[in-house]
Amino acid sequence: MGAGRSPLARLLCPATIAFVGLSDNSHFCRTVRPTLDGDAEIFMVNPRYDTVLGRPAVPSLTDIGRPVDAVLSCMSAERTTDLLESIGAVAGLDVGGVVLIANGFAEIGGEGEALQARLTAAARAAGVAAIGPNGLGFINVPHRVSLTIASHHKRRPGGISIVSHSGAMLSGAAMAAWSYPDCGLNVLVSAGNEAVTDLADYVDYFVTDPETTAIGLILEKIRRPAEFFAAVNRATSAGKPVVVLKLARTEQSRQMAASHTGALTGEAWVYDAALRQAGVGLAYDVEELIDRLALFDQLPPERWTPVSALGVVTRTGGFASLCADLAVAEGVPIAPLESYRPWLAERVPGVTVPNPLDAASFGAATWTEIIGKYVTDPGLDAIFMIQPTSDEDVVWRDGVPLSPVTDYAAAAAQVAKPCVIANCSGVPGDWIEGYLDGALVRGRGLRPSLRGLATMGAFVRHRAALQVAGAGGPAVAGAPAVAGPSVARPGCAPVRQPEGLMLPFGATMALLAEHGIPVAPYHLVAPEADAALIRPPFGGPYVVKLADVAHRTEHDAVRLRVGVGELAGAVAELRSIAARDQLAASVAIQPMLQVSGEALLGIQGESELGPLVVLGLGGVFVEVLNRVGGRMAPFSTEVARDLIEEFADLKVMHGFRGRPGWDLDALAAILVAAGQLAARGREWIATLDINPLVWGPEGFGAVDALLLVRAPG
Repeated sequence: MGAGRSPLARLLCPATIAFVGLSDNSHFCRTVRPTLDGDAEIFMVNPRYDTVLGRPAVPSLTDIGRPVDAVLSCMSAERTTDLLESIGAVAGLDVGGVVLIANGFAEIGGEGEALQARLTAAARAAGVAAIGPNGLGFINVPHRVSLTIASHHKRRPGGISIVSHSGAMLSGAAMAAWSYPDCGLNVLVSAGNEAVTDLADYVDYFVTDPETTAIGLILEKIRRPAEFFAAVNRATSAGKPVVVLKLARTEQSRQMAASHTGALTGEAWVYDAALRQAGVGLAYDVEELIDRLALFDQLPPERWTPVSALGVVTRTGGFASLCADLAVAEGVPIAPLESYRPWLAERVPGVTVPNPLDAASFGAATWTEIIGKYVTDPGLDAIFMIQPTSDEDVVWRDGVPLSPVTDYAAAAAQVAKPCVIANCSGVPGDWIEGYLDGALVRGRGLRPSLRGLATMGAFVRHRAALQVAGAGGPAVAGAPAVAGPSVARPGCAPVRQPEGLMLPFGATMALLAEHGIPVAPYHLVAPEADAALIRPPFGGPYVVKLADVAHRTEHDAVRLRVGVGELAGAVAELRSIAARDQLAASVAIQPMLQVSGEALLGIQGESELGPLVVLGLGGVFVEVLNRVGGRMAPFSTEVARDLIEEFADLKVMHGFRGRPGWDLDALAAILVAAGQLAARGREWIATLDINPLVWGPEGFGAVDALLLVRAPG
């Protein structure tokens, strides 16, 4: 029964393949023909012909008389569905998986959805894997398996495996990979509708596939988030980085969201936040996807480092300066190497910047000494050399190119760190191949090389942190966290607003306080209460506002600095506004607080990937900066601190110009509490805005909160 391998393993690396419905005049013949010369044994199934492509054909799968790892259906949607149902109906028929390239399924709606439901049920009943439908199939490059209708592109075998929801994007990825002469591709999958087998399944397969070194995903949607992120964690533990190119990033409907949290956290933003939290690299086109994966295939894992201190050497001042700028943009730390200044000054007068180092004026002997010092310095965990040399510039002697790369390659062989060389643009030419022995690798120009180094460093750091967490150390972003028991939706009736169903102000504040989020003092005045008898349990001056209104400023429904003697008049005035605008007439009274800073704290409960917590600076900064950070809920204190540190550059939370910073430990505890509330109330919380969450002498307090709930059922 498939030699003990899983159905998907059999399908993606098959020993036996059956083509069902293929004929000599099929337009599929050109794309699948390379498989005939591959590693697998081939069977043709077509009751109408004695031979197909010069090979004997049998009427049905049962006539093969032995297990079949992979079946390619070249038939219509209806007949492909019939094929899946027949596989499950025949006792003893051993099939690993089926490639479904037909369209006409769920993507067309109506009858197509019903047909896909039949296909899914049949595949699951038969216990087979299935790629597609409505896709281009798959290619296993090293084993020369081409069960696809995609156009042929140049591909070299390697360790990068890619799954894409867009079949055509695989062509772009293949072209981009070809531009790296020293890395190649393993398995390319066009996932199609994912009726049976989805991204989580593919990532899980690559975790155990010995021929996969790195994983690229081109995705529109993650259908099973929990299973997907669990598979990503397993890939990280196995030392296999994942990089994602997210498609369908523009969503007009999300831009029209009612709350700040909803407006600032469109689905693409949520994907970015969740993927980063899981240690996944992000790319924004197919070239960048390969740039971020290439180093993993070029370098053995023992040379992967955190890239926390990069050394840069070039022979041009312009590229030294540009590299410094781009390294900051790509998040690659360049070590200052201040201790190198006296040493360099003795050898090359006038050198002022040790790193990146402009070595244009160095003589041969000095160059050899300097490159050796930089490469072998244990304080530098990655080296990047930019060598502006074309093939025409290389000087040859006795068949050997004379180049500064000679010394670089010799030094690289002595260390276990990434040593990258790039041309001004693109990869260095074929002349450099003699220097490449696993120690030195070619990058594709300046920024692509830095992106590869950044992705490697981020992966190594994330994996190390997960290993520490797994050994009982601090939790990190991406580490699983456990939510408490579900929180029941408050029993009070929500207030219907244009923005949605809003939980009343009092119930919202009580819910926050109950779940560890501190709230500012408040006093509620019922619509029928006598305004003359108002006695808040705290002193003034006061803020007086309509309590159960989503956006009060649009109705002029807030009064500031109200004195004790003015309370009755302010309440009466607000009640008249409520009557005029047909608003709820409950009034909230709060003390005017001394405030040192404001934050926005939110929950997005309706994302595709599950609930997440959002943090940003509050008040007007929400609109001015349009910047928030987020983490999928629930999460640990360490993850909360990591989120807070995203705002260190703004200095507001961390202190500036002699002003003390906020109590960040207390803020982290509030974030963790919000994460628990988000996870435990995921069945009914739509969005929550706490804006502002104020910081002042009394600590943190939620002054206002807008909680939209989902409609029952």
